[in-house]
Amino acid sequence: PCNGFSTQKTYPTSSGPVSVVAADVNGDSKLDIIIANRDSNNVGVLLNAGTGTFSAQVTYPTGNNPVSVLAADVNGDSKLDIIVANYISENVGVLLNNGNDAFAAQMIYSTGSNPYSVAATDVNGDNKLDIIVANYGSNSIGVLLNTGTGKFAAQVTYSTDSNPYSVATVDVNGDSKLDIIVANRGSSNVGVLLNNGNGTFAAAMTYPTGSDPRSVAVTDVNGDSKLDIIVANYGSNSNGVLFNNGTGTFDPQVTYSTDSNPISVAASDVNGDSKPDIIVANSGSNNVGVFLAVCNWHAN
Repeated sequence: PCNGFSTQKTYPTSSGPVSVVAADVNGDSKLDIIIANRDSNNVGVLLNAGTGTFSAQVTYPTGNNPVSVLAADVNGDSKLDIIVANYISENVGVLLNNGNDAFAAQMIYSTGSNPYSVAATDVNGDNKLDIIVANYGSNSIGVLLNTGTGKFAAQVTYSTDSNPYSVATVDVNGDSKLDIIVANRGSSNVGVLLNNGNGTFAAAMTYPTGSDPRSVAVTDVNGDSKLDIIVANYGSNSNGVLFNNGTGTFDPQVTYSTDSNPISVAASDVNGDSKPDIIVANSGSNNVGVFLAVCNWHAN
């Protein structure tokens, strides 16, 4: 069995790489690297050479200060396109995959002020991926519906509390419709916006967290087949777990101490016991923390 890793091999990027995703962009069944280079206003694509190595990055211009990047097929051609949140220029850029190891110039869509986090999912059940963006500076979530040709309608905004920083989309109330969860950094809470079923969302319900929540993850922590919320509380050095009570609402957070300034959180089974563990990046203490699940439960 594999139980370790080689030493890292590094590949040059442009200035200020801040967000990365792995995706097969050229259809060769090998995962390539896409990175948002904030300080040089571009995204870099490093194609997988097939031996665990990568080619030199090819860059594509974005707006000013790209801070969040993802890969998704937005025009239904079975090729992964690039979506990027441009923080300073206050828009999202969509770079369509040309199918020849290259991407078209970005098409831009206006957002609210300072978009910081972006997600792509089908929110209205038409089998087309829509864009959801957290507008940090204007205290809103923007939803841009896919018109079916890889283009998007103008954003519809939904109010959040102060400084939405991280966004995720999951079905929290079991109605097979994807809801929105957002970490509101300035008001120290998370907001849950339930999907009305027609591509619109109900007003946010908020739940207190620790200070300065920076990242959210969603998983079934306690094995009751309901998705719970995990949040990294940067200012109070803790992870918070908010258990789903089964109606799309959540119990008060249970906190677990971390090291200094947890900034990003993920949930995954790291020890093979079929229970989701928590992984957190502690930016102030320069380490990662792993919380193994110790609950005794069995999935239904």
